[in-house]
Amino acid sequence: MLKITIPRYSVNPHFNLSGIKIGIQKGEIFTLVGKSGSGKSTVALLTVGLKTCQEASITIHEKELNTGVDRLIPQFKSAGYVPQNLHLKPHHTVQAYLDMLFQRMTEKERSKTIKYYIQLFHIKHLLDSKINQLSGGERQKIALLESVSQDIEYLVLDEPFSQLDTAQKIEFIEIIRELITYKNIPCLLISHDLVDILKMSHKLGIIENGKMAFQGPWDKFWDSKNKIALRLKQAIFDWKKETDSILNNLH
Repeated sequence: MLKITIPRYSVNPHFNLSGIKIGIQKGEIFTLVGKSGSGKSTVALLTVGLKTCQEASITIHEKELNTGVDRLIPQFKSAGYVPQNLHLKPHHTVQAYLDMLFQRMTEKERSKTIKYYIQLFHIKHLLDSKINQLSGGERQKIALLESVSQDIEYLVLDEPFSQLDTAQKIEFIEIIRELITYKNIPCLLISHDLVDILKMSHKLGIIENGKMAFQGPWDKFWDSKNKIALRLKQAIFDWKKETDSILNNLH
C-alpha cells in the first residue's frame, strides 16, 4: 500500500498544502483532481521525492521513503513517474530505446518483455521511428513505458492525457488500466480532465486550495452532496454524452 501524508507544506508565501492523507492499494488507481494551482502537482512531486518536506511521510508497504537522508538521485528509487514535461532521448529510435531500457535483462527475458510492451502500447509501427519524429501522444506512450521499465513499487502520473485527443485518451486509459493490473502496483494519477476519473479510477480525491475537499471510492462520490462533487458529477454527465457519440461513430 502507498500512503501519502502531508500535514503541511508551504508551496509559496501565499499558498500551503495541509491535511493531505491518501492511501492507495496494490492494483488501484487513485485520481487526484483539481483546477490549476490547487496543489495537485506539488503532491505528485512530494510523493516521488522531487520536492522535500520534513513533515511529509511517504510509505510503500510500511517502508518510509522520506527519511531525510541525502540522495544522489532525488527521485525515490521505488517510484515510477511521468511528469507533465517529458524528457526523452530524441535521437534514439523506439527500438533502440526499448533495448536500452531493458538492457539489464538476459536476451531471452528482454525479447519477451519488449514483445509484451510493444503489443500493450500498440507501437509496433513506430519501432524504426526516432523519438523526435513521434507525435505528442506517441511520446507520452514511450514516457509511460520508460517509467515502468524498472523495478518500481508505485507509479505517479501527472496530467498524462494533456496532449491527447478524446480517442487517444480512451486508448491510453486502457493501456494504463492493464499496466497497473499487470504490475500490481498503486497508482496516483494527477488530473483536471474528467475523462480520467470516469473511465479508470478506483478512488477519487478532489483538491481545492491545498486541501482535500472530497476523498473516497466511486459509490461515495456519487452519493455525496458536497457542492464540488455535485458540480463535477454534472460535468461528467455532459462529457459522457460526448464520449458515447465518439464511440458510436467508431463502430
